[in-house]
Amino acid sequence: METQPLPLALPNHGHHHLASLAAEVHRTYFIQLPPLRVRWGHRIQRKSRRSIRLGSYNHVTTEIRIHPLLNAPNIPAFFIQSIIHHEYLHHLLGPNHNRRFHSQERKFRYFRESQEWIRRNLFLLLGRRTRRRGQVREAPPQLALF
Repeated sequence: METQPLPLALPNHGHHHLASLAAEVHRTYFIQLPPLRVRWGHRIQRKSRRSIRLGSYNHVTTEIRIHPLLNAPNIPAFFIQSIIHHEYLHHLLGPNHNRRFHSQERKFRYFRESQEWIRRNLFLLLGRRTRRRGQVREAPPQLALF
């Protein structure tokens, strides 16, 4: 008997279905733990910023929040999953980024791809424009592979 995949509900707002991304990270890497609540953070309007907190883990409420700017079609799903994985590690290992933490973080399947993606696209999340040959221009739209 052939099984059919369950239909996923469409996301209420934005592009990514956060619950399914979080469930896949939990099922793949943290099945021994009870699942954590993962939700989008609050949107705060800013034209440009110097830094951005992509995700956070609250140890009191045991909840992971993902920055709402990541709920866009130009953000690859593997990148959001890498942030969820990172925050699950904070739940498991505590707040410090030590050798053990980094060793576990590198076990994420798309770790290198995520690092490369943020290196190339951080300026988009910060609301900045690219610079080429002394001219300032808008960045071209990024295509997500997944």
